[in-house]
Amino acid sequence: MPASVYLAYAAGRGRRDALTSGYAALIAAIPMTLVAARLFQNSPNQIEWQAALTVCAALAAGFVGRLPARAAAVALAIVVVRQTMEIEGVAHAAWTLGSRDAIVAIASALVIAALAALAWAAIARLQDDERLFRASSAFAAVFCAQALVYGFHELAEARMLPWSEALHAVSEPFGPEGFYGRGISLLLVAVPFATATIRPIRIRPRIAVALVVAAIAALLMFAIAQRVTAGSASAGRSSAGVAELAASPHLLFRHSGVDADYNKMVVATLDRPSARETTALSCERLSFAMGRGICLQADRRFAKAGSFKIDGSPSRTRVSPDGRVGAITVFVTGHAYSVSGFSTKTTLVDMASAEPIADLEQFTTWRSGARYAAPDVNFWGVTFTRDSNVFYATLGTRGKNYLVKGDLGLRKLTVVHDDLECPSLSPDDRTIVFKRRVASRADAWRLYVLDTSTMTDRPLAAETRYVDDQAEWFDDAHVLYAIPRPDSAVSDVWMAPIDGSAPPRLLIPEANSPIVVR
Repeated sequence: MPASVYLAYAAGRGRRDALTSGYAALIAAIPMTLVAARLFQNSPNQIEWQAALTVCAALAAGFVGRLPARAAAVALAIVVVRQTMEIEGVAHAAWTLGSRDAIVAIASALVIAALAALAWAAIARLQDDERLFRASSAFAAVFCAQALVYGFHELAEARMLPWSEALHAVSEPFGPEGFYGRGISLLLVAVPFATATIRPIRIRPRIAVALVVAAIAALLMFAIAQRVTAGSASAGRSSAGVAELAASPHLLFRHSGVDADYNKMVVATLDRPSARETTALSCERLSFAMGRGICLQADRRFAKAGSFKIDGSPSRTRVSPDGRVGAITVFVTGHAYSVSGFSTKTTLVDMASAEPIADLEQFTTWRSGARYAAPDVNFWGVTFTRDSNVFYATLGTRGKNYLVKGDLGLRKLTVVHDDLECPSLSPDDRTIVFKRRVASRADAWRLYVLDTSTMTDRPLAAETRYVDDQAEWFDDAHVLYAIPRPDSAVSDVWMAPIDGSAPPRLLIPEANSPIVVR
């Protein structure tokens, strides 16, 4: 739509130079998309790039009509490639995974978008100069508003603004995944058509600017109010209440609700999770045992967590039952296990000194009695036995995943099972629950149960939904896991028995990364 609106406007104004440069920009956007998609997927600073490109796109849309033809062509290429590089990444992942549903959805979306753009090109030819100018300006206004709000949201997510957490929570509904954000996306198609056909309501430019400034001011004041309220609530929380809950076996989890407590670590009782205290600590992932824990926090570079630096965005973490050793997995490139081309780094940590012990890629790996080496080795999803020297993890290599058993003292990993991800070992060391891909869809993982003595596995019969999580054991017979709500960034924690004796039940709403502290 941005390209169609710009080209139609240039044609209506008789600007042949702008038309020629505009079409050249669209042709150049094809190879630029392929290059930008690879650079973006391999960048550890994706949020910062999204924020920067979004702000550039907003400025380009606001001034493109006043720019010389060549400068306008550069602006148009930025506007287009900003979106197509992400579409290419999703399409590449869908094709690699062989996901028919995803491929059909992407192709259908592209066809619908092309039809909308062609329809506007046809209708724009029938408009007089005044209506065409008004429709193009209305589109540019909506596009700029959407891009600025989205850029604001991304800057807050990257922790580049004061009060970033509160501002991120406030702007979440206006982002591309939010309820209002989707409505704004639909307006990008509806507004130019409506403006071209409906009699205009004349508003003086100064009044329009004042309304926009007032709306932005209201948003910021609301965010500040939320920040103050959150600060007051945090200050009023009783540390004695947290200590009282933590004095006996309890739950820790990350609050996923989009409100003032977003990302905060919560302490709750095992028997009644509604009895809880919210701490001031914000975590992307967390784990805890025997008085020591790990809280992975993503800063503006996705580079720092706790008291030492890591080289990627937080993915998984576990602390051994005796509290001596921790494991941290980060995405060095990519941002999800469902996306092809991701690379992980898993580090074992001395919990007493908070110093790294070793990277799992430094261990020797054995398979079928022989040493195994490959250039594409990735490890993630560590889970410890009661003896922190022995652990299990996922090995991903050459398109397949394996369960490895590790020995910290020997710096040795041995392949013991195949076709699994994100293992979690029961408190009695007898059973592993893990996820396995069961279909071509990007999120098509089901939970399975593995007997460590016989190495036989079976599906977790109680839970038939797709689950993309490293499960946590509530006890030796029940597991906890997070499932996102449909079309939402909010997730909930569910509990299911491993013997299939009862259906899963919702344990903690608006939560993920659950940890049982025994």
